[in-house]
Amino acid sequence: MDVSKLIEKAREAAERRNYDYAIDLYLQALKLSPDTAMARRELRAVENRLSKEKGSSFWGKAKTAGNAAQVQILYSTKKYDSAIEKAEETLKADPGNVGVLMLLGKAAMAANYRQTAIVTFEDIKSMNAGGNTKQMVEALRELAFAYETDGKIREASDTWALVQRHAPGDRDATARIRDLAAKTMTTTIETAARTGERGAAARSTQTDEQKKQAERSDREKGEIKTAEDLKAAINDKKNDLLARPDDPRIHCALGDLYKQGGSYAEAKKSYDTAREKDPNNYTYLFKLHDLELWKMTTAAKALQAKAAAGDAAAREQFKKDVSALLEYKLTSFTEREKQYSTDSLTKFNLGCVYYDLAKEKGDKTMYDEAIKRFQQTFRDPKFRTDSGLRMGSAFAAKGQFELALKRFDETLASIPPELKNEHWKNLVYAKGDTLFRAGKVNESRETFLQIYEIDVAFKDISKRIDEMSGGPAA
Repeated sequence: MDVSKLIEKAREAAERRNYDYAIDLYLQALKLSPDTAMARRELRAVENRLSKEKGSSFWGKAKTAGNAAQVQILYSTKKYDSAIEKAEETLKADPGNVGVLMLLGKAAMAANYRQTAIVTFEDIKSMNAGGNTKQMVEALRELAFAYETDGKIREASDTWALVQRHAPGDRDATARIRDLAAKTMTTTIETAARTGERGAAARSTQTDEQKKQAERSDREKGEIKTAEDLKAAINDKKNDLLARPDDPRIHCALGDLYKQGGSYAEAKKSYDTAREKDPNNYTYLFKLHDLELWKMTTAAKALQAKAAAGDAAAREQFKKDVSALLEYKLTSFTEREKQYSTDSLTKFNLGCVYYDLAKEKGDKTMYDEAIKRFQQTFRDPKFRTDSGLRMGSAFAAKGQFELALKRFDETLASIPPELKNEHWKNLVYAKGDTLFRAGKVNESRETFLQIYEIDVAFKDISKRIDEMSGGPAA
């Protein structure tokens, strides 16, 4: 996912010394794209700058210690994404905490966020692990393995040499340097062969296996665009399973590929196996949930097309399928909220489910459940606009017009005046509609005119303006 705009905003905020806002923006970017090394590195730099200016307090250190213990628990129970989020929450107050950085790097590596792992262990290396030789050696070991996994053979070898320097006589380091020396030669040959630097001589030196590894590396760096690409990627994962049949991450990755190819049964089998291998990792349970949601949504879309064409039976079944889909979403996201209680995206999605169910069932108590989630996600800049719109609409649906208008105005105030985009238009439209329902017809018309002046084709704005022309005063 492209998070470049968020990162750019974070940089601008940091330049204005609005460090807290910059940190929030970086964390938003990392939630959307967890393995963005640049964002992770820049985030840490801003946190260090803020820490130097503010200093530390006794209570801050006490809170950090408590959070660090939670990170350890999450990592130990293999809730790697949650461990990463909790670690980042802790590092906001204490960015130089080597123990938490170590856990962050390990969790990132376990979750296959290799770039995040690398930059985190590099940070520990650059700060000399705070002068703790034991932690320094541990970080260097982890960094060497991360480099090797990422195909950075020379960097891995150099890092093992640093292990030897800090821990003379380390047998493991000596063995790894020897093994990596052979890989370095192989990598040199492969690179020369691919770039044509050694022509026929290099190509003749490459073995079939080396060519396959080079092709696989190219595949993993690129996108899967054709059926042949997908088939090759699936075979890659199957080969990985021959070496590591009990690794749930490989089974999960295989499930993702099957799902991408539209193969529900094979994807479910792979996700089920991943869950059997690691039953405490809820990532695999929610992969299964997402698979079911994908299947149900695909079926509903197919019916929707038939219903739109006038098929009465399809229209009736479509309504039933949408209702079943919403109920399944409710079950799934309620469980996700239990496991990821601080995750804004989970809360926002659950709020949307309650909101949609309230509209479908006419159950106003469900609007209350939706409002409760939106009140929490409204504080998150990433979800503020959508949460404000949904929350205000929920208040309006309950007849609480003053509360609805207050929330619409608060949300509009957070949008730059010159930015009259779709979010702005939706909010202004909802405000105008609420004013109309509250009996304030003139104010409603004036509000609708704000949209009409710049986009007469938006929704039914032209019709509503015409209907209210000459209407009674509020």
